[in-house]
Amino acid sequence: MGVEPLIRVGDDFEDEYPGASGLATECYANLWRAADLLMELHNRQTLEEYQLSPSGRQILAVVEGAGEPLEPTVIAERLLVTTGSVTSLLDNLEKRGLIRRLPHPEDRRKLLIDITPAAQDIVDKLLPSMHARERDLMDGALSTSEQRQLLGFITKLQQAAIQARSAPVPRGATRRRRGRPQRH
Repeated sequence: MGVEPLIRVGDDFEDEYPGASGLATECYANLWRAADLLMELHNRQTLEEYQLSPSGRQILAVVEGAGEPLEPTVIAERLLVTTGSVTSLLDNLEKRGLIRRLPHPEDRRKLLIDITPAAQDIVDKLLPSMHARERDLMDGALSTSEQRQLLGFITKLQQAAIQARSAPVPRGATRRRRGRPQRH
């Protein structure tokens, strides 16, 4: 018997949700769970070794990766968060001596964010370690061919999710409750 996915639906799933697919729900739930487990590895390492939140790590990586100081709005756009969220994260990183705010050379109303040598040291140690873990985990679980195949499947799912953004949400699906009275 092979290894089973972590999340399974019951045998009566499709009876309870007519028109649904138990297989599709298991794929969706297990893909989400796998991503959560993988990110938790990076997040735990970042927190334990450097007392950095995932967002703090991302800010340092974004600014360092840009190779130049960035405006807070650019950082927020790259992290897909609000500028208000970035401001509080930047405050915390500044208190720890990991970023510095610099005057914008062309607009006195703006600031630029740069990482400090202490942050550069963290990034120089953390990112290679994380990428080595990614390699070890993927190589331990999947052959090179399987990794390429997985990437192809993920690409298809990403494209389907992007297309689904503009599609209407399915309405009118039903549920058949069994064994439990409905609450009113």
